[in-house]
Amino acid sequence: MHQCNVHRPRITRAELCRGTAIVALAALLAGCGGGNQPPEVEVGNVLLGQWQARYAGAPGGLTAIMITPTHEYFASTVAGAGAGTHFRGASTTKTFTAAAIMLLDQRGALRIDDVVTGPMPGSTKPYLPATPGYDIPYKSQITIRQLLGHRAGVFDVGNNDIPANVAAPYAGRRYVDWVTETQGEDHTFTLDEMVGVVAQNQLFTDPPGQAFHYSNTGFSLLAKIVEQVSGKSFAQFVHDEFTVPNGLADTAFPDDGRVQDLPAPYFDGTTKAGGKLYPTTSRNVSWGIGEGNIVTTPANLSRWLRRLFRGEAGVDAKQVARMRECLPTGESHVAYGLGLECYPTALHHGGATRRQRRRDRGRVQHAVRRR
Repeated sequence: MHQCNVHRPRITRAELCRGTAIVALAALLAGCGGGNQPPEVEVGNVLLGQWQARYAGAPGGLTAIMITPTHEYFASTVAGAGAGTHFRGASTTKTFTAAAIMLLDQRGALRIDDVVTGPMPGSTKPYLPATPGYDIPYKSQITIRQLLGHRAGVFDVGNNDIPANVAAPYAGRRYVDWVTETQGEDHTFTLDEMVGVVAQNQLFTDPPGQAFHYSNTGFSLLAKIVEQVSGKSFAQFVHDEFTVPNGLADTAFPDDGRVQDLPAPYFDGTTKAGGKLYPTTSRNVSWGIGEGNIVTTPANLSRWLRRLFRGEAGVDAKQVARMRECLPTGESHVAYGLGLECYPTALHHGGATRRQRRRDRGRVQHAVRRR
């Protein structure tokens, strides 16, 4: 079985990657139904046709879970795949991070319209550490809501090369690639480390609130806020509040760089970069805490999203409605809410992990460090 690290309902979004797309559907797919075959067979035929039309001969395939009011159907073009097959859900992690923030807001433990330098409710302690490692540009103006909506102007360490003019040994490189090459593939990245790259080099895209710029590092900051407010690690908080109560036994958020293998059964991962195919089944995802380190299954992810959108996952319906307040982005995301991507006919969050991914390189700015 093969899986590229991608989770996109819209196949056209997977430009740089070949692999398995896991799609949770709330109704029958367009073009299905009315035939003589079982729904899962008809859905499988649609998936096969789309895969062959775009990626014929490439490793990987498409997988879907179709949820109707009375039944759930599973279909896949990948031989041997099942609803319990593990894969890396990449940025679908952000739905859990956003839900964690909204749950803490629901409980009064934080307020999403507070600035991140402000005190947590009932405390004098700020949401983010008042240390040089978190002295990111415009820190005193950034709100938690802006981080959730990718409108805080936070430089994205995961998706961008570090500008060549900064005074750092990784200048002009992707930070994670540089660390892996110099310190080994088992290096455990931390939230402090990833955010520290932004703080040390004073990187940003825009002042807060001015524009949408997708930022994985913005969600690293949110994961840190979850830890600051809850007193637990991000992985432990999500485990206690979401994976266990919602019956997501096959979902985990590995944050140890040495934990690189997927639980069996799993999709084999293949990533295409520079015209070559690379095996990426086993990989260190400790750099993605809060933004892209989830390991899950089609069944678990579908259950999570269904319960989340119905206000049954712990976050109540009022908070989910706030998450679904979407604003235009001017980018391929079309519109974005609070940890959710919004399209005219779908609400979800995609995810992709790629060897080469460049975004907004011309808009990255290097600020003079403020004391």
